[in-house]
Amino acid sequence: MARRFIARLLVAVVLATAFCLAMAALFKPMRSSEEASPRAVVSIQVSRPAGSFRVTNDCGFAIWVAQQGLPGAPQLTPVNEGGFADFSVPPSGVPSTRFWAKAECDDAGQGCKMGQSSAPCPPNGCAPPVDSKLEATWPCLLDAGCAINPSSGKPLTSTLWWNASAVDGFTLPFAVRVSGVEASACPPADCSKLLAKDCPTDDDLSDDGKNPAYKSQDEKLEGAVGCFAPYMKLGYPGYGGDGLNAPAGPVEKMYACPTPPTTPEACRAGPVTKTKYVGLVHRACKESVYSYAYDDAVGLRSCPAGALLELVYCPKEAG
Repeated sequence: MARRFIARLLVAVVLATAFCLAMAALFKPMRSSEEASPRAVVSIQVSRPAGSFRVTNDCGFAIWVAQQGLPGAPQLTPVNEGGFADFSVPPSGVPSTRFWAKAECDDAGQGCKMGQSSAPCPPNGCAPPVDSKLEATWPCLLDAGCAINPSSGKPLTSTLWWNASAVDGFTLPFAVRVSGVEASACPPADCSKLLAKDCPTDDDLSDDGKNPAYKSQDEKLEGAVGCFAPYMKLGYPGYGGDGLNAPAGPVEKMYACPTPPTTPEACRAGPVTKTKYVGLVHRACKESVYSYAYDDAVGLRSCPAGALLELVYCPKEAG
């Protein structure tokens, strides 16, 4: 799992340095949240059969829902304030998908002040992938002909695997609501109180004093909306990141937790769990989402195939 997060960071760096300048001129300048409402666009209003997934926008502005990995679905879907979008999942299952929100964008859903973590990048490079996101492996609902899970080489089963993640950072408050099954069989996630204003500005990333230059780190992004997770703050070049880009190096390894050299046990017992960032995510999300690479006991969900997920941005606080 740690390799996946490291690979995500490296891909973002390559995109930021190799492709962004050439692509940025193709898109209009960023607009404010109020101006960003897509013209003549309404929410996708369809029923929710088994194998569907919904994203709801309870924010006070329009968003664009970005996705990776879901076949047949657009990469970007505009959702106005108070609206929602439904996505159909093939009954054969899908091994790996990701959904996140973008905001303050141009008419094509690009050039965004929030969530522009993939190409086309602005002139100063793509923003770090600190998006408030949901990742899911969707179950097979068939008796035969199930999609193959590349990680195992075997067909997908009837289990829905998902996690709401703040491993890389976060942007908007969010929640994942579950219906169709008993709550005890598939607990929801609630980050309705995870707010950008609470992003740590003096987090100790010195590895218990071994690297004193990193003892007081401001994890707020510069020039974009979002909050760095500790390893992303240390590694990312630009937007206020330290730009070390050495996940296995002496400064980053106990926060990025690449395996090897850092074992899951060492990571869980290490300095990342004592950071203000991890404490904030655990408190604000009621210990329901990932806050660092090996936060599996808190973040990972396995649910029956009948579970229906709804990702809600800017939800009303759930008490």
